[in-house]
Amino acid sequence: MKRLFLILSVVFCISCASSDSNDENSEILTNDFPNYVDSNDLRIFARKGVSNIFLTNVGLAYNEMFTQIADQTMRNEYLLTSKNKYVFQRVGVDGMSADGTPPKPYADNATDYIWELKSGAAEQIGEVIEHLLHTVTAVVMYLTYSDWDYKNTSSQLYLAMREAVDKGIYDISSYDNLKGSNDYNRIITQEYAYWLILAEWDYYVVTSKKESGMTGNGEFTIGTPSEVESNLPLGHKLYKDYIEKILSVPEKDKIKLLFP
Repeated sequence: MKRLFLILSVVFCISCASSDSNDENSEILTNDFPNYVDSNDLRIFARKGVSNIFLTNVGLAYNEMFTQIADQTMRNEYLLTSKNKYVFQRVGVDGMSADGTPPKPYADNATDYIWELKSGAAEQIGEVIEHLLHTVTAVVMYLTYSDWDYKNTSSQLYLAMREAVDKGIYDISSYDNLKGSNDYNRIITQEYAYWLILAEWDYYVVTSKKESGMTGNGEFTIGTPSEVESNLPLGHKLYKDYIEKILSVPEKDKIKLLFP
């Protein structure tokens, strides 16, 4: 009953379509992406094989990031960018190829897939939250605010990332194979922003990202809001100036209900 109430309480923010629908949106669907949901001006496309409940719950998880407002102007700027730039998220089933062509006018403004896993609970929650946050930071925030320009080594995002690297908190050595590529700065800042927000939300345990003996993990060693505030003043300021003003901290119990 609690799960049903959760879905009904926020479903007004989400619209759905499928290849069988006769509404005005059905023309934009493709064989690669025969289904989608809309949540807070983000179109979430699903590949064939993704269950309808999982697709719906990804939309509901994203909606949980918008339940409270700190700065209405910044929230509106964010949503307008997402809508006008046709930002989208792809969802697939674990094991399938990461390809597929989105329908026009959706083209380039996306990052990676969210995979529907055979297992649920913390591993699935981690998969969903991580890649939604990649879309938030590396796409919508990047397109909206110059402080989130990962190509600019003087941007607030890049300097905050360097702070964590220089203090030995964020280990970027696993991305060395990307050095010299156009993707390098995007990836290292994208992953940094994800870990930073996860720590500020105190979400390492619920997403199964905490390793034994530390609050964080081998890539990002701290995992609590107080540690970020004490150790990463530039990162904490970035979070306070932008993320906290635009997004809400998703309620953990609601997220757990979506991905049991």
